[in-house]
Amino acid sequence: MKSLLIMLLLTTGMYAQEQVFNVQQYCIDEKPLRNGDCDIKGNAYSFVFLDVKKGEVVLFLSDLKFVYQITASKKDSNDTLYALKNGVSHAEMRLNGNKTKIEFLQPSRHIKLTVGKTTKLPNN
Repeated sequence: MKSLLIMLLLTTGMYAQEQVFNVQQYCIDEKPLRNGDCDIKGNAYSFVFLDVKKGEVVLFLSDLKFVYQITASKKDSNDTLYALKNGVSHAEMRLNGNKTKIEFLQPSRHIKLTVGKTTKLPNN
């Protein structure tokens, strides 16, 4: 049983596909960061593209675009945590087990997203 679980974990990344999350609502907390605070709220046209195979996360938030490389990932209880970086900054992304909430924790802001149904794009 233990070897079966290890094989499953090792092969999971090999068959990962890009996932697209439709953002239904966002909450942005700017510095000074206060838990539960929203300096900016909305439900504008926004998406998160997660491609574990390429090691990339792209967040389209209204008129903003953030592109990150995934430097590490790990499971934490029901959540999956991703360490992210780009040429300007770094962040941590937390995806809950139900894939209904995504958080981007950056040094100067926290972005909390409520996301709808995820879709997997076909392999190109």
